[in-house]
Amino acid sequence: MRIFAVSDLHTDFAENRRRLERISSTSYSQDVLVVAGDIADHLKIIEWTLRKLRSQFGAVFYVPGNHELWVRGGECDSIEKFRQVLRLCDEIGIYTRPGRAGKNWIVPLFSWYESDYDQQKEADVSSLEGWADFYFCKWPVGMGSVSKYFLDLNESRIKEYDGPVITLSHFLPRRELLPAVEKLIFKGLPLVAGALALDRQIRALNAVTHVFGHSHIDFDQVIEGVRYIHHAFDYPREKGWSKEPLTQIWGSVEQSKTDHLREEM
Repeated sequence: MRIFAVSDLHTDFAENRRRLERISSTSYSQDVLVVAGDIADHLKIIEWTLRKLRSQFGAVFYVPGNHELWVRGGECDSIEKFRQVLRLCDEIGIYTRPGRAGKNWIVPLFSWYESDYDQQKEADVSSLEGWADFYFCKWPVGMGSVSKYFLDLNESRIKEYDGPVITLSHFLPRRELLPAVEKLIFKGLPLVAGALALDRQIRALNAVTHVFGHSHIDFDQVIEGVRYIHHAFDYPREKGWSKEPLTQIWGSVEQSKTDHLREEM
């Protein structure tokens, strides 16, 4: 058994759906996939994508990203949309709760971003004018802190597990996981990128690896004993789109060499 990671599938793009379909339907039947959010905002596309992944992998763990919580029209708010996605996962057999993966435990952590992630207050606020979440996310009246709401949902999962713990979230838990503002194309990103309180939960779980998404800036580094990994599927227009669609985060070295990622042509 191997464990693979990916985020930001964005299968509302036809090119990304075709790319997903090219991933082998037989090579990963004994393996686990960890998906760190941002599949799409339309429920039908989310469902198609999750069913496709479930047919390709032995098990799939997933947390919704910000795109999944967009609502168009007045049919529901973003919290109800979140619950709809979780119900859909239960129906399909996608893990959004802690579960075993061989000797490991995989613990999904829900999250949202906070402005204090921009610790040095370097981000360009003016660049957020077109940030889609501000237009498509609809929160219940009187909800309070969105980030706290999602972090509170994780509290029952913060406990001791009888094996190595791999956590996943969509948003970033540490500022070091994002380049300095001057190196970013989108200068306002630190204001809508992560939540520092999320890392406290990761470390309370004694996680050995944390998989995250959202930034579309790939990352794989150990910081203070935890390996942080981001491997985005990317938008079709992005430079990294031609890379391997998934990254292996756990499994034997020899297996990695002899049975590496491949796509059916």
